[in-house]
Amino acid sequence: MGGRRTIVLSLILGLLAAANAVPFDFFYLILMWPGAYCEDSDNGCCVPKYGYPAEDFFVEFFQTFDVSINKPVVRCSNGSPFDAKKLDKIENNINHYWSKIKCPPTDGVNAWKSAWNSYGVCSGLKQLDYFKAALNLRKQADLLGALADQGILPDYKLYSTAKIKYAVTQKLGVEPGLQCRDGPFGKKQLYQVYLCVDTDAKTFIKCPKLPATLSCPASVVFHPFYTWMLNSTATAAAFDSKILLPTQTMLN
Repeated sequence: MGGRRTIVLSLILGLLAAANAVPFDFFYLILMWPGAYCEDSDNGCCVPKYGYPAEDFFVEFFQTFDVSINKPVVRCSNGSPFDAKKLDKIENNINHYWSKIKCPPTDGVNAWKSAWNSYGVCSGLKQLDYFKAALNLRKQADLLGALADQGILPDYKLYSTAKIKYAVTQKLGVEPGLQCRDGPFGKKQLYQVYLCVDTDAKTFIKCPKLPATLSCPASVVFHPFYTWMLNSTATAAAFDSKILLPTQTMLN
């Protein structure tokens, strides 16, 4: 009897969550390349308090977006409060792939809390399901693998932005948006990849809208990232996080 009551209660809570969901059109899954962050950050990059992250693209945002207002849907009043303990089941995954490498080091909780309070509460998903969905989508996208399949590697070389978009499109069937930031030798470097996801939080879709602020030149640097680039203390100087750069001929 107790088991039946538990099942019924879970169904009721699920229906209530769905009823309280705020209308939105799609998710932005924004994946960040940490090599670009480390190279261009004035404060360098640091090892998070929970340990070393993966040498891969990180989840930076999983935003609920409304095309009609051309803005993310944020801070809905009907969501449950953030509870860090609910992420214990995905602790290893979220530490590795929804990582924060800014200096001074953080434990990530404030970033995850902000993500939930800003967008998760608007998604209609339970807290754990919201974070699991973003992490599963990141894994499904496998951007490093998709780029490597087209010979695009984080090796300082210049790569065509059109080829980068093609590589992701070949993998996922949809074209991404790209954001770049300042890189070595006055070049721009790949920083963020924008992917659009259906409201089911499972399916990549053609982007109904991309931010007008996205900007990349025809060719960009794909900067390397290795965990040894990260400072291990909060007081390390920004200069110490800069890795030795190759000669400019490697970018040609």
